Amino acid sequence: MTVPDRIFDGKLVPLPAEAGDVNAPRFDPVDSWLRTAPAIQQKAAMWRWFATRYEDPEVATPHDDEGHYVFTDGGPFRADEVLHERFDRCVLPEVVQELVVDVQAEVGNDWALRRLDKSGG
Repeated sequence: MTVPDRIFDGKLVPLPAEAGDVNAPRFDPVDSWLRTAPAIQQKAAMWRWFATRYEDPEVATPHDDEGHYVFTDGGPFRADEVLHERFDRCVLPEVVQELVVDVQAEVGNDWALRRLDKSGG
């Protein structure tokens, strides 16, 4: 499985089967694989995990009369907090921070919860 995305400048980053079920609606990388993976694959796996759970609030978050987001699912979720909380125990915090900087450059630090549709995806 590959992870093409703006986060990686359009490059394809392959994730091996050992990384986890990349076809799951909510990707959850295998921590034991993540600990020993090359940094680029660690970042790709962390991004896939994040992107299957959170989305740009502009996409699906309503606004109030003044144009502010109205987070209905407990957000906003802070990319830096969420990524470090999930991955600092199995990826060097410096590598996690590299992804945080990339994610913040795309949308900012505030993200909305991505809802799964009724078919599970």
